[in-house]
Amino acid sequence: MCYANSYIRGVPNDDFITPDGRISSHLFYFYPRDERTDGWLEQSINWLDNKQVIEFTLNQKNNKDEIKFKSGIVKLPRNEIDRLNQQPTIKGLLSYERCPIINNPYHGNLLLKNNTAKPTMKMIAAGLALTITAHIKNNL
Repeated sequence: MCYANSYIRGVPNDDFITPDGRISSHLFYFYPRDERTDGWLEQSINWLDNKQVIEFTLNQKNNKDEIKFKSGIVKLPRNEIDRLNQQPTIKGLLSYERCPIINNPYHGNLLLKNNTAKPTMKMIAAGLALTITAHIKNNL
């Protein structure tokens, strides 16, 4: 599977921004859902395959036809996922996939083993947040 060097994650609203204007680690919290049966939890991302993905993601709309990521997007390097996943406290708990969906060929997921303890998940979320290389705000 071919993966871009970077990926982006949408920031739905200002609840994910700290009082000093930084992205909060809870943007990367994983929550159990019933959709997967393969032992992973997923978190939606878009692979930064080309320059158009940024504008595409900023313009994505939800089911109510409203802008989905009102507080913009963040850009992160894929190799940081690989680096984090090699750390002894995380090894093998984190992964990613390409998972195109209707109207979004760039879609993918960050993956976390579904039996990961909550404190470890929060540590991983903080590690991911620390790898953000850009916050691109949505000009609504």
